[in-house]
Amino acid sequence: MDTVLEVFVDESIHVRGDFIVVAAVCSDSDVQQEVVQALLDCGFDPARDEFKSSMKMNGNPAAQELRQRLQIILNDCKIGVAVCPTSERAKIVTHVAALLSNLDVPPGTHIATVHLDEGMRRTNAKMPADATVRLGCDSKLVAGIQLADCAAHLISTMLLEELGLISKTVAASTVYEEQEGEIALAWTLWATVRYALSGRKSIGESDEYGLPEPMLNPFGLVVSDACSDAVKAAVESKRCSWTTAHGDQAHD
Repeated sequence: MDTVLEVFVDESIHVRGDFIVVAAVCSDSDVQQEVVQALLDCGFDPARDEFKSSMKMNGNPAAQELRQRLQIILNDCKIGVAVCPTSERAKIVTHVAALLSNLDVPPGTHIATVHLDEGMRRTNAKMPADATVRLGCDSKLVAGIQLADCAAHLISTMLLEELGLISKTVAASTVYEEQEGEIALAWTLWATVRYALSGRKSIGESDEYGLPEPMLNPFGLVVSDACSDAVKAAVESKRCSWTTAHGDQAHD
């Protein structure tokens, strides 16, 4: 039986780094109901409230819990990533089309619907055959877009750190129970979504035990030629750590 995917797309814009991260969250299950349930469990009203990466997190345990719940849901999805400069904001849908045409999906997988967040402009880019493309989706009504918002923000944070524009740490105990000290925030985010970012095709060589290659190609990654050299280098540096298949911590 063919696998049918729903795709939810949102962007995270960062003027100081001159880049936009576009996240395409793909799922063959009813993740939208899972998002609605997460909102309810965290004390929000799905008809009125929604997750936004711009939500104030400090001193807001409900928002923190909601973000964590969405990260858990993302682990059961696959995430394709496109990166472009802020000057190409009007071309985001073109980059989405290129990304969707390069996803590492198994044979027999069919993209049924592509849900694009409000503000993305229609272009003549060719979307997957037979897919229904919905522009201008309200993320309160199409809850899966809240997952894409979360994913785009997580990946943007990794790039901002790689570019040296932020440097944040969190308690190591948030990742490793009872471990003391601090750990880089970007690494904790990578640990959350690394399997969602990785595809099926392995690269590199087998390890000393003859296990499959420890690195996997991304599930989907498109980088605009118009990106600055610094952003291109940051994406390339993070690409391998995004898709590490085993090992506890990425070493860039």
